[in-house]
Amino acid sequence: MENQYINFKKQREIGEIISDTFKFLRENYKLLFTLIFKITGPAFLILLLSAGYYLFVSIGIFEEIGDTPNLLFSGALLTPQIFLALFIMLISLIIYSSLLYGTVLHFIKSYIENKGVIDETEVKFGVKNSVWELIGTSVITGIMVFFGLMLCIFPGIYLMVPLSLTFSILIFDKLGITESISHCFTLIKGNWWVTFASLFVMWLLTYVIGIIFSLPAIFYSLIKGFTMAKEGSMANPSQFFDWVYLVLNLISSVAQYLLYTIMVIATAFIYFSLNEQKNFTGTMENIDNLGKRE
Repeated sequence: MENQYINFKKQREIGEIISDTFKFLRENYKLLFTLIFKITGPAFLILLLSAGYYLFVSIGIFEEIGDTPNLLFSGALLTPQIFLALFIMLISLIIYSSLLYGTVLHFIKSYIENKGVIDETEVKFGVKNSVWELIGTSVITGIMVFFGLMLCIFPGIYLMVPLSLTFSILIFDKLGITESISHCFTLIKGNWWVTFASLFVMWLLTYVIGIIFSLPAIFYSLIKGFTMAKEGSMANPSQFFDWVYLVLNLISSVAQYLLYTIMVIATAFIYFSLNEQKNFTGTMENIDNLGKRE
């Protein structure tokens, strides 16, 4: 059975955004995730290794603390190794998320332009040409949200909603970083609550799916904690963080990072819905196509 072409350029309600997001992913996940691994692979690997290194260093610190858990509150965890691991994680996360957004959005762009057919070369070329703009957008929007959250949390939440559309504007409207950030506030005007609701529901669904992949680590932690309590060894936290715990958490992290693909697709649908509401781009294209057919 052939996949049915999904028209991105139309207005959608929250329910349609959710259903079409999962429909698009279901029909294109093989090629999409293949390209994600090809394009984001190095950054994704460094991100996982840095996360593993962070857990490894943490386990080592807990082993050094041993039976003196009070050291946890004296800054014993603030070691150069911890800061190095966190720094590498931050940089690799910025690069990975930028490449993920670029890959998924250029994938959708190719899908739209070729009426459901994806040109792999086109996607790779698009990401390559926009990589620095993607990274710059990640950094600038991240800083804006960070300071918004530091001010009083709510400004940060307010900024998250329009800024989530910045990458779509960057790719589909071919604007620069500052123009994309400026345009996202224009596009969201009068639709902040609807967009917030759409993003929140999609985040909640993604979070629930992510919990499924976290269950092995959660169950292991509960069993480990129960066993340690029974043996009377809770005073030594190093016994809790072993290699099994590390591996299960890394598996959970892999799933969490890949599941964010769902949010990227959702933001694309939200962008096109708002863009259609404001500019009637898809409607005008349909009218032009009708004229050409006649």
